[in-house]
Amino acid sequence: MSKNYISEIQGLRTLAALLVAVYHIWFSSVSGGVDIFFVVSAYFIAHTLNKYEELSWKQVSSYYSKTLRRILPTAITVFCFTCLVVLIATPFVSYKMEIKNAFSTFFFVENWYLASSGSDYLRQGESKSLFQQFWALSVQVQLYICIPILYLYAKKLERRLNLKNIVTTVLMAVFACSFTYSTSWHPEWAYFDTLARVWEFTAGLLLYHLSGKLRVSKRSATLLNFLAVVAIISFGLYWGQNYALPGVVALIPVLSACIIIVTSKSLYFSILKWRGLTSLGDYSFAFYLWHWPIYLLLFQYTDTNVNFHLLGLGVIVSSAILAFISTKYIEGPLRRSSTLIKSDKKTYGFSAGGMIAPGFLIVCIFSVFSFYEKPSLKALSSFYKNKDISSISNNALFPHGTVIKQDMRESYFNNCEQNMQNSSVVECEYGNKKSDFTIALVGGSHAAQWLSPLKEIALEQGFKIHLMIKSACSLVSSTDRDYKPTQSCLIWNKNLQKRLIELNPNIIITTVTRNGPKGERIPYGYLESWQHIKDNLPNTNIVGIRDNPWFTFDPPLCLEVNGPKECSISRTTFYNDEKVMPILVKHIDVLLDFSKQFCPDGRCSTVLENGLIKFKDKHHLTKSYALLLKPILKEGMQM
Repeated sequence: MSKNYISEIQGLRTLAALLVAVYHIWFSSVSGGVDIFFVVSAYFIAHTLNKYEELSWKQVSSYYSKTLRRILPTAITVFCFTCLVVLIATPFVSYKMEIKNAFSTFFFVENWYLASSGSDYLRQGESKSLFQQFWALSVQVQLYICIPILYLYAKKLERRLNLKNIVTTVLMAVFACSFTYSTSWHPEWAYFDTLARVWEFTAGLLLYHLSGKLRVSKRSATLLNFLAVVAIISFGLYWGQNYALPGVVALIPVLSACIIIVTSKSLYFSILKWRGLTSLGDYSFAFYLWHWPIYLLLFQYTDTNVNFHLLGLGVIVSSAILAFISTKYIEGPLRRSSTLIKSDKKTYGFSAGGMIAPGFLIVCIFSVFSFYEKPSLKALSSFYKNKDISSISNNALFPHGTVIKQDMRESYFNNCEQNMQNSSVVECEYGNKKSDFTIALVGGSHAAQWLSPLKEIALEQGFKIHLMIKSACSLVSSTDRDYKPTQSCLIWNKNLQKRLIELNPNIIITTVTRNGPKGERIPYGYLESWQHIKDNLPNTNIVGIRDNPWFTFDPPLCLEVNGPKECSISRTTFYNDEKVMPILVKHIDVLLDFSKQFCPDGRCSTVLENGLIKFKDKHHLTKSYALLLKPILKEGMQM
């Protein structure tokens, strides 16, 4: 097969970009479009690097400068636009998150920041960042740097040893290692992990080297091409929503892209040859970058009654227009600049200069954030000490948006909670540490959020608290159909059981219900854990806390964008009194039920009348609100 320009690749790029946007807007799912971008990008890299008989550092430098001229103009334009959106249209609650994402994007490590966020349970509930789409470009830039160096040394080794196919052999080894890694690592991390994405790039590189040896008849090629297009279009409807990427399931879009490229020269017809698709291929990169901030601006940060589908079409059309403008009038002239083409040094210098504006805008965002954060932190600290509700203005939300995500128990910040990955028991003590009367506060973050008021009660009453918490876990012994704790969680629980028997506390406090497909429920594994405690610790009382409501929206963000009236749910949406109460009364020694406080008058509100915000995210209380519930907690525990 000829390795010159292939029109189907342009059509494929357009299709991939459209699918990314469509699945984001209408299905809230991944489409496999990014995986296709990786394959196509790698195929072009191989095409460029194999033009030279002997690859040298000069050619590598030339490739780098060419790549900078291609990606930086549009990337900087979209980045600066996004920074302005943050400054003008983003609620304060999103500022800190956006600063972190902007900083990571600036250095092309956004994928690593998102990987770490996915591994942090409490950051998983954050609203989506306006810069989030840059994770894919970050992966590409990292590999754009590494792949030419890999080729350089592999080709040198070929010449030195007078052997052929060393490049191909190395690529096969890299493919095998990366693919194995991607299928064995945590999905939350692997999705953004460059090492777990290398195999998709390597597939494109190998395709270039091996495609010349592949022969397909026109009839077979047309059929395979058609099936590959169908697989790509439909991938997100099922596979993208139900399976973790970039594992084995990612082979579907990757192999489909490879099939389309291989069969492209032996076709009767192909939808990807349609002029409407091929002519838009040059704008696909810009379209991908533009669609995300436009999408979030309209769907996450704008309170509008416009029809959902019309808004979605608005995202597509506006992104296409901006992609055309930025490509034709910004990227195009710089990419074709004879001055920059003739000199790699001038390209590097121009690129460095181009980063000044994005850097300046990050500083501006940080300055605005700092201006509001410092007094807000002071006010929050003062409230912790005095709990003076009268000091809160009825005209403003409290805590301020810049600090609301920090309004949580101290144990999260001082390494007193186990993370999602590890299974050893992390234990911290609070209250009167010399006391013989001990309380074990155990389970997940929903149990830990009661530490702040409980610690104050402990200091007043003179008892000791043993905190043993694991993120994204509960006091549970097994899985069931609707609650499937991780293996790490189950192992942690076994270790916890041993520690509780050693400790022999007077009281164990934990949450005793949780969210399920139809609202509040009690997993079977909870009942097993309670029975284990009764069998092995007959003198220990179980104090169970009924869980707080879970929302489908982020309360602080909703309150800033829409106001209190739009940010509540019906009590019956979450609480199932008839199902859970008989079980709890039978098995729990003391039940603490705060549902009346969470959901007064049949509505689960997210803010008090005086403006104090009750929830820091979709299902965690603010420390401020938890402290206000201290008297009820104290009375309920009969202390």
